[in-house]
Amino acid sequence: MKSILSGFAIVLVLSLTSCGGSSTKGNASTTDSTKVATPAAAPAAAAPTMTVNEADWVEQDMSTISPLEPVTLKLPKGVKMEKNGNGGVDIHISDFYMITVGTNASSSIKEAMDGDKSLGVNNTTSYQNGKLVLDEPNGFIATYQMKDEANGTKYQPETHFAYYLIKDGAIYTIMDQRPLDNFSVAGSAYSEDIAKKVYAIVKASAKVK
Repeated sequence: MKSILSGFAIVLVLSLTSCGGSSTKGNASTTDSTKVATPAAAPAAAAPTMTVNEADWVEQDMSTISPLEPVTLKLPKGVKMEKNGNGGVDIHISDFYMITVGTNASSSIKEAMDGDKSLGVNNTTSYQNGKLVLDEPNGFIATYQMKDEANGTKYQPETHFAYYLIKDGAIYTIMDQRPLDNFSVAGSAYSEDIAKKVYAIVKASAKVK
């Protein structure tokens, strides 16, 4: 009788031990199977850029797009141009880079330049780190940076230019801008190198008919 009870006790212990082991392993397996890998943060998209090769630019007449702008200058072959709501011409050099030719109501080139500088490089309300890269009697190149926002959004510095022509008292402005439909492009897309190259082409080729 004792032998039977001893054998029963051994079987019971082995059974309990076996069940306990299986339960532990099962829980570990369940825990492992529910782990979800955290995806790595996607790298920030690179700012777009463009190649400026004067050999691919030819003289074009803005008055064929808007009679109010009797200005000719070199632009890329086949570039898209359209008349804007102010009677000027919007020239889409690329998806993110646009040149605008327009008539300025100022009484002198200096007045026109001062007005445009006050909206950008000298506008300390909206921008920071403003500096003039080039400042000439008929144009300028400037770098400035939008101020950080309260929600933590930060912006990159960007460089833009403006060039001015005058004839018979009328002042014409040629400047680069962000297209309104691509306003979220990183500021570094508007590099000092691009601004200097385009400004040099405009300065050498632009004239009023």
